Amino acid sequence: MKLSIITINYNNKPGLIKTFESVKSQSWNEFEYIVIDGGSTDGSKELIENNSQISYWVSEKDSGVYNALNKGIKAANGDYLIFMNSGDSFYNSDVLKNVIPNFTGEISVLYGNSMYCKEDGYQREEVFPKKLSFSFFYTSGINHQAAFIKRDLFFKYFLYNEQYKIFADWELFVYAICAKNEPYLHLNQIICYYDFTGMSSNMETYHKYLFEKKATIEKYFPLFAEDYILIDEFQHKRMKDLVYIKQFKFPWFILKSVSKLILIFLPKKKNN
Repeated sequence: MKLSIITINYNNKPGLIKTFESVKSQSWNEFEYIVIDGGSTDGSKELIENNSQISYWVSEKDSGVYNALNKGIKAANGDYLIFMNSGDSFYNSDVLKNVIPNFTGEISVLYGNSMYCKEDGYQREEVFPKKLSFSFFYTSGINHQAAFIKRDLFFKYFLYNEQYKIFADWELFVYAICAKNEPYLHLNQIICYYDFTGMSSNMETYHKYLFEKKATIEKYFPLFAEDYILIDEFQHKRMKDLVYIKQFKFPWFILKSVSKLILIFLPKKKNN
């Protein structure tokens, strides 16, 4: 079995219907399909029971998103896994057909681009870089629904951190790629429509996002913890404006001159 598709769901029957239709539409269908439901009461369970494409499913209470995902990982038999949660869908019917030839077993993480979307019809393509770096993960990450992950990684290193609410997938990616140098490959195609109204993109959960990201940096990359704070500062609009101005010789000269003048009236900088 080369591929397992894992879908988690909790009381999102409309989203589940959308995901089921997308999975069913794939022109290459020699995959295992696993559905983990959190004990839904909105008719999702009945929908799952009547889907003959599903290889394995369970509907029971769980402790959260990553607990449900870990259940799917443990149940899976595929060499590679992709997580297509209720509400998410493949970009077109040939996504898997085009991706499968890349499953050689030598690559640990294969990732493509995403089409971010919202209920109001808004869409935006997110193109991820071919070359990943620690600085990329500082400020961004691979889209979970656009990534095919070698199942062995979860047992070689760790399953998803169930204490996290937002960022356990990011934790695995940054650890496997940046700390353990696992091989990866960018697929130059759109893999999925990503429901941008989900938990990880909700501004109400932004503080959890920052906490979990900081905790991961301190746990696996402690020497970079202070740099993380500095890079976060550099993401502010004014700092980006400075980088933009630097491209132009005369405005940059003026800005440096003004900065030197201002520094005269400020306390002397301390070197850390």
